[in-house]
Amino acid sequence: MITSPMTTKKIRSVFTIKNKTFLTPHLIRIILDIDDTQAELLANVQSGSNNKIFIPTVTEKSNEPIVRTYTNRKVDLENRELIIDFVSHGENGPASAWALRVNKGDTLEVGMKESKRPLVPDADFHLFVGDATALPVICSIVEQLPSCVTAKILLEVHGKEDEVMICSAADISVEWLHNPQPEKGSRLAELARQVEIPTGLLKRYVYIAAEYTTVRELRSYFKEILNWDPNGMYASSYWKAGQAENI
Repeated sequence: MITSPMTTKKIRSVFTIKNKTFLTPHLIRIILDIDDTQAELLANVQSGSNNKIFIPTVTEKSNEPIVRTYTNRKVDLENRELIIDFVSHGENGPASAWALRVNKGDTLEVGMKESKRPLVPDADFHLFVGDATALPVICSIVEQLPSCVTAKILLEVHGKEDEVMICSAADISVEWLHNPQPEKGSRLAELARQVEIPTGLLKRYVYIAAEYTTVRELRSYFKEILNWDPNGMYASSYWKAGQAENI
């Protein structure tokens, strides 16, 4: 008997903006309303999972939307809200420009996949390293950690005023790095290499999400210097300095 592999259900729907607020000078929170039909569609969508957002645009040549990959900040079915946070850096980038201009009552089309799989595996100790683009997903993951684990969180944002409160049942410590010009370089990898990682634990996990150079340096450090178990690490570059940013 031949069985076909299970397919992941894809969801695509147009949501109406319920609220918009600046959490910090460089972080915009867009709250999308979830109607009854959408609540059923999102019943098995994980908070912090990847979404495709379809940014509306109209030019002389095309009215096709611009597609970008974002993580949702939270799928809140109780309050019927889909929350997505946007890094604000002016008109430099279609997502930032849209988030700055959009208002309550406007719409955004979002594509998602069903999955209730945890975003990180079970571990005794987690290290999270990310820049401003990774702030939403790291905050979402940390909120979901159980009380029995310890986590070190290293985050880079524009300045002191862009720090946010991070809540978790886990035993967490947060260190902030301020960098008003991340496109010109970052000390994030340097500081991450200085983190003392506990030894003797059964399971350790590292989660890295930042600019390409930072991710490349840390991936090499953990794999080649520390001989880190590849199954105990996630490393993803969200953008690359000098190229169009998907933020």
